[in-house]
Amino acid sequence: MKRPLTIAAVQMPSVAPGKTNAARQRANFALAEAWLDTAGRRGANIACIGETFNVLGCPLTRKSAPALVRRAYAETVRRIAPIARRHKMAVIAPILALLDGQVRNVALVFDQKGRVVGDYKKVHCIENEKAYGTVPGDAWPVFEVAGARIGIQICHDNSFPESARCLTLNGAEVIFWPHVMGGWGGEFMDILLRAPSIHNGVHFVPVCFGCPQGTAWRPGMLIGRSSIIGPDATILADAGRHPGIALATIDLAAPRVAHWFTRPEDWVWQIDMLNDRRPDTYAPLTRPVQRKKPIPGAKAHQST
Repeated sequence: MKRPLTIAAVQMPSVAPGKTNAARQRANFALAEAWLDTAGRRGANIACIGETFNVLGCPLTRKSAPALVRRAYAETVRRIAPIARRHKMAVIAPILALLDGQVRNVALVFDQKGRVVGDYKKVHCIENEKAYGTVPGDAWPVFEVAGARIGIQICHDNSFPESARCLTLNGAEVIFWPHVMGGWGGEFMDILLRAPSIHNGVHFVPVCFGCPQGTAWRPGMLIGRSSIIGPDATILADAGRHPGIALATIDLAAPRVAHWFTRPEDWVWQIDMLNDRRPDTYAPLTRPVQRKKPIPGAKAHQST
């Protein structure tokens, strides 16, 4: 029996109007409402927007961030929940928010009735986030919405293959990746977009922001390329470089099938892959991190 799911990777504009942080945040919320409403009208069962959409374009410091995002969680619920209810559409809304007095890079998960069923707190925070006080999470939750088991990883999380693997082991069938990566382009980014699907046999949904219409994309800009990627790494829909929506209907009952992967003939790849894991040999993955001094690129040739 088929299990159809229509996914929308919503690629909002990468530039928010406004001369102040507060004005930009108001504009970002208005844009999110408009774009999610469009995704709902196009028939999406679940939609995701980009990382920390509420503070896009806002310079942040340890002093300014807490005040700016103090009401972000409540404001997100107030404005996104009605859209989810109206379209009977689950929504993933990644924001920067103040939770229990801590700045968090967090993705709220709304079900098709507009209820918040939980959230995911970014595990791998970059140095810039830590500089303005962001506290990382420490769990890989999976949520059941729109008839699917979904997981979320945010931006730098995808630098670590363990992120998608933990979500897969926790039961995720679709992994969403809201992010603000840019500047690398080409082969590097194409491989990064597809790798989690290849390694885990899941649908993978990168969601970024698009460069302004009428502007040529070039290295250094946010990467765009919000997409829906199948378990065999086929790109089913791609929003390109500019604002838009990648929309595709997938069948969760149709897994990746491989020929002669670990035995003769055709078999469901993910089951065989997970059966052949050897966690008893993976102790190096859980060794404590011994931090090294960062090396500037200009001195990279001097490192050993």
